[in-house]
Amino acid sequence: MKEKEALGIDDYDFIYYELSPEQQPIEEVIKTSKFIEIDFANYLKENHPNYYSKNIKIKFINWGHMEVVYVLDNGHKKYTLLMGQPNLEYGKVKSEYDNLKILSKNNEDVVSPLLYYGNPNYNREIYMTPYYYQARCISYLDEKLGVYVPEPDYHFEEFNKDDKDIIEEAITAKIISLYNQNTHIGLDKFRVSSGDFILEKGFEDTINNVYSVFNDMKVIAARSLVNMSLDDYIGLIYEKLEKFNSKNIDKGIELGFSKIKKRT
Repeated sequence: MKEKEALGIDDYDFIYYELSPEQQPIEEVIKTSKFIEIDFANYLKENHPNYYSKNIKIKFINWGHMEVVYVLDNGHKKYTLLMGQPNLEYGKVKSEYDNLKILSKNNEDVVSPLLYYGNPNYNREIYMTPYYYQARCISYLDEKLGVYVPEPDYHFEEFNKDDKDIIEEAITAKIISLYNQNTHIGLDKFRVSSGDFILEKGFEDTINNVYSVFNDMKVIAARSLVNMSLDDYIGLIYEKLEKFNSKNIDKGIELGFSKIKKRT
């Protein structure tokens, strides 16, 4: 990152908070501030000094229905922080952290979390992952498939028809490639609309090649895992990716199988 470039985006995190009816916005803002800036910072200082510094900076960069996302800059390196939405049941973030740990053991395509911390007194949980500079989250906006681009201003860019076909094939292949044929465990509750899949900046240069897009794409969410037969897992993919062109799903399944075979 260049020195003059912003660490995060200018919006305030609390704009994107999802709250239950009994939660008060100001109270939740104060809770988050104390949790991140004091409680979590002290945890890093005492337990993970390699991630801590006196000049640590934390800035909001993204959000989803499950988590609010920040970037942490300790002056030496940057990391991504994913904090559970204020209305999220305590323990859900830890569950996703554990799921990502399981999936990332044999899959470099899954972002492997580095550490987890939670404090029930604040009803807040957080986990930290490697940081991908200006990563693009794939998602839908008004039924249009595209990516959210953080610079120069946070905005949405729709894929054209050809690029959309490649993205749909690559996402399908990525999901299939995560299936473990020995344990019959795969990814469950995946959502394209929630930014579960990211592409690194510059992917546009190779988007005409589905293999390059597949290799560039990372999985950053794992709300739950499922244990089922491969046939049922394929059925689940067709069900969850109902907005995709069925031909792109077919090609993605074939590509995903080729990746499984290479891994085994």
